[in-house]
Amino acid sequence: MNRGRLITALTAAAVTAGLLTLAPGASATTAGPATTTASARASAAALTPVYIWATNVNVRHDGADADCVFYPSRASCPTVVATVSRTTARAHCQREGETIHDSGYSNRWWTLVELADGRIGWVNNIYIQGGEKIAGVPDCAW
Repeated sequence: MNRGRLITALTAAAVTAGLLTLAPGASATTAGPATTTASARASAAALTPVYIWATNVNVRHDGADADCVFYPSRASCPTVVATVSRTTARAHCQREGETIHDSGYSNRWWTLVELADGRIGWVNNIYIQGGEKIAGVPDCAW
């Protein structure tokens, strides 16, 4: 599958999962601007609680950039929707993205979390209790 077809398939999967809503007139093939939606998210009861153990951790998201959904990183998810410290959030899923290095540790896995106030964004697993991949948090299906 070529890169264009792969991006189209992944964009369609993210729209189906409720992480992206294409702008009016756009389709998965045109990949127009997108925004996050709350209506298609999984119910809170189905989400896995995770503990963000570090302080001043950026929760990142950019609903207008499909790269943020498919490859979480500081570059593709430049919008910091929140900065949190020692808090519990609810995890939707996790996927590989940019490798983060901090205090002698490295991790390439990111978790899509929902904060108590409903904001959603990515946090690198290096800041979440549980190891490189967080047990009980599914891999993202798109």
